[in-house]
Amino acid sequence: MKAILITLLAALLLCSGCGSGGENQQKTIRLCSSLSETMTDILAEDFARQQNVKVEVSYLPTGDLAKRLNFLRDGKFDLWLGGTPEEYYLASEQKMLRSYRPKEAYKVPAEMRENQWRWTGLYVDYIGFLSNRGRLRDLGLYAPETWNELLKPELFEETVLADFKNGGRSYGMLTSIWQLRGEEQALAYAASFNSQRPFYTASEWDAIEEVRSGRKTVAVVSLSVALQLERQNRELFATLVKDGNKNCITGAAILQGAHLEEAQAFMDYLLSEHSRDLLASKGYPLLWRVSDYAHDDGRKMMIGNLQLAVDDLSWTAGQKSAIIQQWLNAQ
Repeated sequence: MKAILITLLAALLLCSGCGSGGENQQKTIRLCSSLSETMTDILAEDFARQQNVKVEVSYLPTGDLAKRLNFLRDGKFDLWLGGTPEEYYLASEQKMLRSYRPKEAYKVPAEMRENQWRWTGLYVDYIGFLSNRGRLRDLGLYAPETWNELLKPELFEETVLADFKNGGRSYGMLTSIWQLRGEEQALAYAASFNSQRPFYTASEWDAIEEVRSGRKTVAVVSLSVALQLERQNRELFATLVKDGNKNCITGAAILQGAHLEEAQAFMDYLLSEHSRDLLASKGYPLLWRVSDYAHDDGRKMMIGNLQLAVDDLSWTAGQKSAIIQQWLNAQ
């Protein structure tokens, strides 16, 4: 009898030890990011340190959106960081996203999120031009501030932008002009722009390199990036596009099948003042936070009374291929 009791006690102690080890096991969150690696690392490392959570990071490949969504689906990620409303719209249509209303949801304006909270905006940017000062001097031009200025004869073969199908600010150019001017005037502009023989690149950074190196004069890019590059290189000059722009929203979304506790904690972290201050301290002061949108006097001073398109995502996302084809075929 004594031997049996000792055996049972040993078994209980062993099970107790196993349970304790399981409880102390470090939790893991799997992120897929569309942000820059540096910015993603800053956020992921700080969150991991704060929450004692292991953060595994993968980066969404460039290229066709259908393949990108398949990458997200197959990767079994918890959270998608850095996507755009158009991308999130299509992912939501495919039942890939899970609703979550963050703790500080009151900070997010209605136009900066999905109405069922399937994605939440984090930052807002605008479309800008990055110009090469030397080439402008050679052409006898001031830096352009409007889409119409890209049609000047001097800028024939001098404008560069990322391929429309990759989204970003180049596709924002197309949809903003179309929504603000109407189809007839937009396609008339497209015909004139096409006759200027713009140069298309695989990414926005490739377009920036064309201007930085002096091979092209003007690139269509993110305003915040253009402003940052202007501060680093006096041969570059940033301007805000004034005759039709858009709220270029970067957000985050929780994916179906996510580890909810960790994914929701990371979403709350992204909207916190701590993460905002951290990014600013690491050299990202030019990102306008969605949570500061209504009362950011610096942003208001920058954009003034800018004409902004309000995107119909069922059109801009759902009919993207057809829109691009019409634009490129305009003559």
